[in-house]
Amino acid sequence: MAEKKLSSNTRMSKDERVASILLKAKQHLRQVGHENFSPVEVAQDCGVSEATIYRYFASKQDLLVRVAEFWVEELLAGSPVLNKNDSIYDRLRQVVRYSLWVIHSEPALSKFVLIVIRREPGFRASRIYSLNKRFTSNTTLVVQEAIDQGVFRNDVPPTMVRNMIFGTIEHEVWSYLLADGDFSLDESARLIADIVFKGLAVEPTINVETFNRSLEAIEKGVRDIDAAVAKLRD
Repeated sequence: MAEKKLSSNTRMSKDERVASILLKAKQHLRQVGHENFSPVEVAQDCGVSEATIYRYFASKQDLLVRVAEFWVEELLAGSPVLNKNDSIYDRLRQVVRYSLWVIHSEPALSKFVLIVIRREPGFRASRIYSLNKRFTSNTTLVVQEAIDQGVFRNDVPPTMVRNMIFGTIEHEVWSYLLADGDFSLDESARLIADIVFKGLAVEPTINVETFNRSLEAIEKGVRDIDAAVAKLRD
């Protein structure tokens, strides 16, 4: 679909104009990072004056935050649907890999959200915080299902497991966001899923009665073998 060009001569609704500005601003942020983000250049890309930008956004920071919200909404709309027929481990690995992929494919936007927005005093009451909780909810649901099915132990809250997973993800990608390294999507996703799964997996319960019967059968087998060997010697 051809992109609608934004210009001062184009009649657009408020929602259309805001969406067009956000799209151009997201592209600009992706290219230059939040440190070099310029509303003036966004206005030039849109074909409007800087004053038009500030008609819809209170400040540069307001525009940047709205871009971040716009981006996370896109991620939520495009997040993969997990197959219920897949194992808990496979679904866990998939949600971890998707989160890693998001950061790997959009480092500038990820860096702005993780380093700048989260340090804002009102972050936990913000819309971006609510959107982020929705983004991580698939991970929480997979963990809760693992607990409900008896695959994971039930003495660790799913939210704590989620926090551990995303804390690990952040440490894994930090060098990449600082342009000082890279990481493998598949290998990192596998290792994180392995650590979580093996750390929370419920150990099989040993049935004492069954164990004793098996032990008796083994001991009887050993006695029978000893008796057979003794006969051969005679």
